Amino acid sequence: MKAHLGHSPSNKEFLAETGIDQRILGKLFGGSPYSKLVMECGDTPNVFNKQGTQIEHILTQWGTLVRKFGKIPPSVEWEHNNYKPTVDAIRKTHKLRWNEFSIKFLEYFSNNPEWLDVVHMIPIEKATLRAIQIAPITKIEGVEYEYDKYIPPIVRDLQELSFDKERANEFEKKLCLLFQMLGFEIDYYGQGTGRNPDLIAKSIKEHYAVIIDAKARTDSYKIGTEDRKFIEYINTYKPTLLGRGMNIIYFLVVSSKFDSASDTALKNISKATGVSTTLLTAQQLLKILSRKIEHPNKFDLQKLKDIFVVSGVISDKQLSKL
Repeated sequence: MKAHLGHSPSNKEFLAETGIDQRILGKLFGGSPYSKLVMECGDTPNVFNKQGTQIEHILTQWGTLVRKFGKIPPSVEWEHNNYKPTVDAIRKTHKLRWNEFSIKFLEYFSNNPEWLDVVHMIPIEKATLRAIQIAPITKIEGVEYEYDKYIPPIVRDLQELSFDKERANEFEKKLCLLFQMLGFEIDYYGQGTGRNPDLIAKSIKEHYAVIIDAKARTDSYKIGTEDRKFIEYINTYKPTLLGRGMNIIYFLVVSSKFDSASDTALKNISKATGVSTTLLTAQQLLKILSRKIEHPNKFDLQKLKDIFVVSGVISDKQLSKL
Protein backbone atom coordinates (compact mmCIF):
# COMPACT_ATOMS: atom_id res chain seq x y z
CA MET A 1 0.00 0.00 0.00
CA LYS A 2 2.93 2.34 0.73
CA ALA A 3 4.23 1.83 -2.81
CA HIS A 4 0.75 2.32 -4.25
CA LEU A 5 0.15 5.64 -2.44
CA GLY A 6 3.71 6.92 -2.70
CA HIS A 7 3.85 7.51 1.06
CA SER A 8 3.16 5.74 4.32
CA PRO A 9 -0.64 5.51 4.65
CA SER A 10 -2.31 7.27 7.52
CA ASN A 11 -4.68 5.41 9.79
CA LYS A 12 -7.62 6.88 7.86
CA GLU A 13 -6.17 5.90 4.47
CA PHE A 14 -5.43 2.37 5.67
CA LEU A 15 -9.00 1.85 6.89
CA ALA A 16 -10.46 3.28 3.66
CA GLU A 17 -8.24 1.15 1.41
CA THR A 18 -8.68 -2.13 3.31
CA GLY A 19 -12.22 -1.81 4.58
CA ILE A 20 -11.06 -2.98 8.02
CA ASP A 21 -13.04 -1.66 10.99
CA GLN A 22 -11.08 0.42 13.53
CA ARG A 23 -12.63 -1.66 16.32
CA ILE A 24 -11.01 -4.80 14.90
CA LEU A 25 -7.58 -3.16 15.12
CA GLY A 26 -8.30 -2.12 18.71
CA LYS A 27 -9.32 -5.64 19.64
CA LEU A 28 -6.13 -7.08 18.13
CA PHE A 29 -3.57 -4.49 19.23
CA GLY A 30 -5.08 -2.53 22.15
CA GLY A 31 -4.06 1.14 22.55
CA SER A 32 -2.60 2.98 19.52
CA PRO A 33 -3.49 -0.03 17.34
CA TYR A 34 -2.49 1.39 13.95
CA SER A 35 0.95 2.43 15.18
CA LYS A 36 1.49 -1.08 16.56
CA LEU A 37 0.32 -2.60 13.26
CA VAL A 38 2.81 -0.47 11.30
CA MET A 39 5.66 -1.46 13.63
CA GLU A 40 4.62 -5.11 13.33
CA CYS A 41 5.05 -4.73 9.56
CA GLY A 42 8.59 -3.41 10.04
CA ASP A 43 7.87 0.25 9.27
CA THR A 44 8.04 3.39 11.40
CA PRO A 45 4.59 4.64 12.42
CA ASN A 46 3.67 8.21 11.63
CA VAL A 47 2.43 8.86 15.14
CA PHE A 48 3.51 12.45 15.55
CA ASN A 49 0.94 14.25 13.44
CA LYS A 50 -1.45 14.73 16.34
CA GLN A 51 -0.41 15.85 19.82
CA GLY A 52 -2.72 13.36 21.56
CA THR A 53 -1.53 10.39 19.55
CA GLN A 54 2.09 11.38 20.00
CA ILE A 55 2.01 11.67 23.78
CA GLU A 56 0.05 8.43 24.10
CA HIS A 57 2.65 6.63 22.00
CA ILE A 58 5.46 8.07 24.13
CA LEU A 59 3.71 6.96 27.31
CA THR A 60 3.12 3.42 26.05
CA GLN A 61 6.85 3.19 25.34
CA TRP A 62 7.57 4.49 28.87
CA GLY A 63 5.13 1.95 30.34
CA THR A 64 6.83 -0.86 28.41
CA LEU A 65 10.19 0.24 29.79
CA VAL A 66 8.88 0.32 33.37
CA ARG A 67 7.36 -3.14 32.87
CA LYS A 68 10.74 -4.43 31.64
CA PHE A 69 12.62 -3.15 34.71
CA GLY A 70 9.86 -3.70 37.27
CA LYS A 71 10.32 -0.10 38.42
CA ILE A 72 10.87 3.40 37.00
CA PRO A 73 14.33 3.28 35.37
CA PRO A 74 16.74 6.22 34.93
CA SER A 75 16.27 8.30 31.79
CA VAL A 76 19.45 6.90 30.21
CA GLU A 77 17.60 3.62 29.66
CA TRP A 78 15.15 5.37 27.31
CA GLU A 79 17.79 6.08 24.67
CA HIS A 80 19.72 2.90 25.47
CA ASN A 81 16.58 1.01 24.41
CA ASN A 82 16.28 3.14 21.23
CA TYR A 83 12.98 4.83 22.12
CA LYS A 84 12.02 7.96 20.19
CA PRO A 85 11.79 10.95 20.44
CA THR A 86 14.73 11.60 22.73
CA VAL A 87 14.18 12.68 26.32
CA ASP A 88 15.42 16.18 25.44
CA ALA A 89 13.04 16.40 22.48
CA ILE A 90 10.10 15.36 24.65
CA ARG A 91 11.02 18.01 27.23
CA LYS A 92 11.16 20.71 24.54
CA THR A 93 8.08 19.64 22.59
CA HIS A 94 5.78 18.52 25.40
CA LYS A 95 7.29 20.37 28.35
CA LEU A 96 7.53 17.00 30.04
CA ARG A 97 10.52 16.10 32.20
CA TRP A 98 11.53 12.52 32.97
CA ASN A 99 10.43 12.78 36.60
CA GLU A 100 6.96 13.88 35.41
CA PHE A 101 6.32 10.86 33.17
CA SER A 102 4.70 8.88 35.99
CA ILE A 103 2.02 11.53 36.61
CA LYS A 104 1.29 11.86 32.89
CA PHE A 105 1.12 8.06 32.55
CA LEU A 106 -1.44 7.89 35.36
CA GLU A 107 -3.54 10.58 33.69
CA TYR A 108 -3.84 8.40 30.59
CA PHE A 109 -3.77 4.85 31.92
CA SER A 110 -4.69 4.73 35.63
CA ASN A 111 -7.98 2.94 34.83
CA ASN A 112 -6.77 0.88 31.84
CA PRO A 113 -6.64 -2.87 32.68
CA GLU A 114 -3.84 -3.40 30.13
CA TRP A 115 -1.49 -1.23 32.20
CA LEU A 116 -2.54 -2.05 35.76
CA ASP A 117 0.73 -3.82 36.53
CA VAL A 118 2.69 -0.69 35.54
CA VAL A 119 0.31 1.63 37.40
CA HIS A 120 1.04 -0.25 40.60
CA MET A 121 4.80 0.01 40.11
CA ILE A 122 4.48 3.81 40.33
CA PRO A 123 4.94 5.28 43.84
CA ILE A 124 1.75 7.31 44.34
CA GLU A 125 2.05 10.16 46.81
CA LYS A 126 -0.65 12.57 47.92
CA ALA A 127 0.65 15.27 45.59
CA THR A 128 0.42 12.85 42.68
CA LEU A 129 -3.12 11.83 43.58
CA ARG A 130 -4.20 15.48 43.52
CA ALA A 131 -2.64 15.93 40.09
CA ILE A 132 -4.51 13.12 38.33
CA GLN A 133 -8.10 12.24 37.64
CA ILE A 134 -8.86 8.83 39.12
CA ALA A 135 -12.32 7.32 39.03
CA PRO A 136 -14.00 7.62 42.43
CA ILE A 137 -13.60 4.53 44.57
CA THR A 138 -16.68 3.28 46.38
CA LYS A 139 -16.31 1.01 49.38
CA ILE A 140 -16.98 -2.64 48.70
CA GLU A 141 -19.02 -4.15 51.48
CA GLY A 142 -17.18 -6.86 53.36
CA VAL A 143 -13.79 -6.15 51.78
CA GLU A 144 -11.24 -4.63 54.16
CA TYR A 145 -9.55 -1.39 53.12
CA GLU A 146 -6.17 -3.10 52.75
CA TYR A 147 -7.69 -5.11 49.88
CA ASP A 148 -10.26 -2.59 48.70
CA LYS A 149 -7.79 0.11 47.69
CA TYR A 150 -6.10 -2.14 45.10
CA ILE A 151 -9.23 -3.34 43.28
CA PRO A 152 -9.46 -1.81 39.76
CA PRO A 153 -12.60 0.25 38.99
CA ILE A 154 -13.59 -1.96 36.05
CA VAL A 155 -14.33 -4.96 38.30
CA ARG A 156 -15.39 -3.19 41.50
CA ASP A 157 -19.02 -4.15 40.92
CA LEU A 158 -18.27 -7.90 40.68
CA GLN A 159 -19.64 -8.61 44.15
CA GLU A 160 -22.77 -6.56 43.45
CA LEU A 161 -23.34 -8.44 40.18
CA SER A 162 -22.98 -11.79 41.94
CA PHE A 163 -26.19 -11.00 43.87
CA ASP A 164 -28.16 -9.93 40.77
CA LYS A 165 -29.55 -12.86 38.78
CA GLU A 166 -30.92 -10.47 36.11
CA ARG A 167 -27.38 -9.35 35.29
CA ALA A 168 -25.81 -12.81 35.17
CA ASN A 169 -24.28 -12.12 31.75
CA GLU A 170 -22.45 -9.04 33.09
CA PHE A 171 -21.26 -11.11 36.04
CA GLU A 172 -19.75 -13.70 33.70
CA LYS A 173 -17.96 -11.05 31.61
CA LYS A 174 -16.50 -9.36 34.69
CA LEU A 175 -15.23 -12.76 35.84
CA CYS A 176 -13.44 -13.07 32.50
CA LEU A 177 -11.76 -9.71 33.07
CA LEU A 178 -10.75 -10.62 36.60
CA PHE A 179 -9.15 -13.90 35.58
CA GLN A 180 -7.35 -12.15 32.71
CA MET A 181 -5.95 -9.65 35.24
CA LEU A 182 -4.75 -12.57 37.34
CA GLY A 183 -2.77 -13.76 34.31
CA PHE A 184 -4.92 -16.51 32.81
CA GLU A 185 -5.83 -17.01 29.16
CA ILE A 186 -9.61 -17.16 28.83
CA ASP A 187 -12.05 -19.15 26.71
CA TYR A 188 -15.46 -17.51 27.21
CA TYR A 189 -18.70 -19.33 26.46
CA GLY A 190 -21.40 -17.70 28.60
CA GLN A 191 -25.13 -17.99 28.32
CA GLY A 192 -26.81 -19.11 25.14
CA THR A 193 -24.01 -21.39 23.94
CA GLY A 194 -25.59 -24.69 24.92
CA ARG A 195 -24.39 -26.96 27.70
CA ASN A 196 -21.05 -25.30 28.31
CA PRO A 197 -19.31 -23.84 31.34
CA ASP A 198 -19.27 -20.06 31.45
CA LEU A 199 -15.51 -19.78 30.96
CA ILE A 200 -12.26 -21.71 31.13
CA ALA A 201 -9.14 -20.07 32.58
CA LYS A 202 -5.81 -21.53 31.42
CA SER A 203 -2.36 -21.05 32.90
CA ILE A 204 -0.06 -21.92 30.01
CA LYS A 205 3.10 -21.51 32.10
CA GLU A 206 1.90 -23.66 35.00
CA HIS A 207 0.10 -26.17 32.73
CA TYR A 208 -3.28 -26.17 34.42
CA ALA A 209 -6.83 -25.07 33.60
CA VAL A 210 -9.86 -24.09 35.64
CA ILE A 211 -13.35 -24.83 34.30
CA ILE A 212 -15.58 -22.11 35.78
CA ASP A 213 -19.32 -21.81 36.29
CA ALA A 214 -20.76 -18.48 37.50
CA LYS A 215 -23.86 -18.51 39.68
CA ALA A 216 -25.37 -15.07 40.32
CA ARG A 217 -27.79 -15.52 43.24
CA THR A 218 -29.77 -13.16 45.47
CA ASP A 219 -29.42 -15.72 48.25
CA SER A 220 -26.86 -18.44 48.84
CA TYR A 221 -26.06 -20.98 46.16
CA LYS A 222 -26.26 -24.59 47.25
CA ILE A 223 -24.35 -27.19 45.33
CA GLY A 224 -26.10 -30.53 44.97
CA THR A 225 -28.78 -29.93 42.36
CA GLU A 226 -26.50 -29.66 39.33
CA ASP A 227 -24.04 -32.50 39.84
CA ARG A 228 -24.80 -34.12 36.51
CA LYS A 229 -24.42 -30.88 34.59
CA PHE A 230 -21.07 -30.14 36.22
CA ILE A 231 -19.86 -33.68 35.52
CA GLU A 232 -20.82 -33.21 31.86
CA TYR A 233 -18.91 -29.92 31.66
CA ILE A 234 -15.76 -31.45 33.08
CA ASN A 235 -15.84 -34.69 31.11
CA THR A 236 -16.54 -32.81 27.88
CA TYR A 237 -13.62 -30.37 28.17
CA LYS A 238 -11.08 -32.34 30.21
CA PRO A 239 -9.74 -34.47 27.29
CA THR A 240 -9.28 -31.42 25.06
CA LEU A 241 -7.51 -29.45 27.77
CA LEU A 242 -5.21 -32.36 28.61
CA GLY A 243 -4.43 -32.66 24.92
CA ARG A 244 -3.39 -29.00 24.86
CA GLY A 245 -0.79 -29.46 27.58
CA MET A 246 -2.89 -28.72 30.65
CA ASN A 247 -1.63 -31.36 33.09
CA ILE A 248 -4.16 -30.60 35.83
CA ILE A 249 -7.84 -29.63 35.55
CA TYR A 250 -9.85 -27.95 38.30
CA PHE A 251 -13.52 -27.04 38.56
CA LEU A 252 -14.64 -23.78 40.18
CA VAL A 253 -18.06 -22.40 41.05
CA VAL A 254 -18.27 -18.65 41.77
CA SER A 255 -21.31 -17.13 43.46
CA SER A 256 -22.43 -14.45 45.92
CA LYS A 257 -22.25 -16.81 48.89
CA PHE A 258 -22.67 -20.51 49.61
CA ASP A 259 -24.67 -22.73 51.90
CA SER A 260 -22.56 -25.51 53.36
CA ALA A 261 -21.56 -27.74 50.48
CA SER A 262 -22.98 -31.22 50.15
CA ASP A 263 -20.20 -33.75 50.67
CA THR A 264 -22.18 -36.22 48.60
CA ALA A 265 -22.35 -33.83 45.63
CA LEU A 266 -18.64 -33.04 45.83
CA LYS A 267 -17.74 -36.73 46.04
CA ASN A 268 -20.03 -37.56 43.10
CA ILE A 269 -18.28 -34.98 40.90
CA SER A 270 -14.81 -36.09 41.98
CA LYS A 271 -15.61 -39.78 41.51
CA ALA A 272 -17.05 -39.25 38.02
CA THR A 273 -14.35 -36.87 36.75
CA GLY A 274 -11.24 -37.12 38.94
CA VAL A 275 -11.49 -33.34 39.41
CA SER A 276 -11.95 -31.38 42.64
CA THR A 277 -14.71 -28.77 42.94
CA THR A 278 -13.82 -25.47 44.61
CA LEU A 279 -16.41 -22.90 45.76
CA LEU A 280 -15.31 -19.24 45.87
CA THR A 281 -17.34 -16.08 46.41
CA ALA A 282 -16.97 -12.99 44.21
CA GLN A 283 -15.72 -11.14 47.29
CA GLN A 284 -12.92 -13.66 47.78
CA LEU A 285 -11.86 -13.38 44.14
CA LEU A 286 -11.60 -9.60 44.54
CA LYS A 287 -9.31 -10.15 47.51
CA ILE A 288 -7.13 -12.48 45.44
CA LEU A 289 -6.91 -9.90 42.64
CA SER A 290 -6.04 -7.08 45.03
CA ARG A 291 -3.24 -9.16 46.52
CA LYS A 292 -1.87 -9.87 43.06
CA ILE A 293 -1.88 -6.15 42.17
CA GLU A 294 -0.38 -5.11 45.51
CA HIS A 295 2.44 -7.69 45.29
CA PRO A 296 2.90 -8.52 41.58
CA ASN A 297 6.40 -9.92 42.09
CA LYS A 298 5.33 -12.24 44.93
CA PHE A 299 2.14 -13.55 43.36
CA ASP A 300 2.04 -16.24 40.71
CA LEU A 301 -0.53 -18.68 39.37
CA GLN A 302 1.34 -21.60 40.96
CA LYS A 303 0.14 -20.36 44.37
CA LEU A 304 -3.49 -20.39 43.27
CA LYS A 305 -3.28 -24.15 42.77
CA ASP A 306 -3.26 -24.43 46.58
CA ILE A 307 -6.79 -22.99 46.52
CA PHE A 308 -8.16 -24.86 43.50
CA VAL A 309 -7.00 -28.21 44.85
CA VAL A 310 -9.30 -27.79 47.88
CA SER A 311 -12.72 -29.37 47.50
CA GLY A 312 -15.67 -27.39 48.87
CA VAL A 313 -16.16 -23.89 50.29
CA ILE A 314 -12.95 -21.91 50.75
CA SER A 315 -12.63 -20.08 54.05
CA ASP A 316 -11.04 -16.66 54.46
CA LYS A 317 -8.42 -18.33 56.66
CA GLN A 318 -7.41 -20.60 53.79
CA LEU A 319 -7.33 -17.60 51.47
CA SER A 320 -5.00 -15.69 53.79
CA LYS A 321 -2.28 -18.31 53.20
CA LEU A 322 -1.83 -17.27 49.54
